[in-house]
Amino acid sequence: MTNTYCTTEAFHVDHSTFGGVIYPSDFETDYREKHNFHGSHIASRIMSDMRFDKQCKKNIEIREKTKNWPY
Repeated sequence: MTNTYCTTEAFHVDHSTFGGVIYPSDFETDYREKHNFHGSHIASRIMSDMRFDKQCKKNIEIREKTKNWPY
């Protein structure tokens, strides 16, 4: 009989992006907001962090382009 083992890959941290801010309320799984008009608060924070990463990337690209300007 052959044994099968569950294998996982090592998690590699990407330090070039902002990981976000973790709040204690993120661990409260029983909390359910009754009037969730604008979607999940956690999802909106994730999107905000992604927009922040995107803006940082744009700033780096602009800085690199203007580094040797006007040459």
